[in-house]
Amino acid sequence: MKTLLLRSTIAALVACLCGTTNADSTATVKRFVGCPVYRDTDAGRKSGCWLVTDPEDGRQYDVTDARIKPILGQQILVEGVVTTTNGELCGGIVLQPVDVSVLPQTCKAHLLPAEGHPGRRFVLPATLLQPTSVPRVLPPPPYEPRSFTIGFELNSDFLLYQYAELIIEQASLYAKASKPSRIVITGYAATRPIEVSGQRIVEDIAVGEARARMIAEALSRLGVPREKMELKWLDAPEESSGPLTEASRRRAVIEIAP
Repeated sequence: MKTLLLRSTIAALVACLCGTTNADSTATVKRFVGCPVYRDTDAGRKSGCWLVTDPEDGRQYDVTDARIKPILGQQILVEGVVTTTNGELCGGIVLQPVDVSVLPQTCKAHLLPAEGHPGRRFVLPATLLQPTSVPRVLPPPPYEPRSFTIGFELNSDFLLYQYAELIIEQASLYAKASKPSRIVITGYAATRPIEVSGQRIVEDIAVGEARARMIAEALSRLGVPREKMELKWLDAPEESSGPLTEASRRRAVIEIAP
């Protein structure tokens, strides 16, 4: 299926969502649109940093830990929790957790030298999608109803490598082992418009449909029977777990009922 917003091209209208909001009593969340800057550091392969300046407060934030990486010359939507992590590694205030969406609007590309910032040495994730030649082990019983949630970039159904694919494979293995009576795949779209840094941020319900269909196709290719799948697409509910409320609304959920 064609991705609704290409990778090369993330919350209610409350007081100035382009600035600081409190998603809960312990987290300070920043949400804004800005132009990313890449700092080329000296800590080896993939040790460079992604930085972006909030136009509201003029401070530079480190979004290197985002699941989706920025693209030079493309504006990004940023939503992240401000931490007390030492900013000397990259030269910006660290946001963690942090969610990034690449927007279609262009901006000037900026590259920075290390300037004394060491960056973060790259470490392989603890869990990686294995080659198809590696035998898969089915999860053991008992088999209870279980759900799997996949987050998405704004206006996209793109299944991120080494993230969405891992979750989909886990769901497929659980489905094969539990032999479910049905599998409900719900694609959610954040259809309530918000304003961030002067830009209108909103998704169409068709994005939710595309997410559901994309996941159904991926599960089918992994051997999960299509006839077991029920697809739905809905407006994302207001409720959210965790501080990144808007980012969490851009998602799809796989529910497996043994």
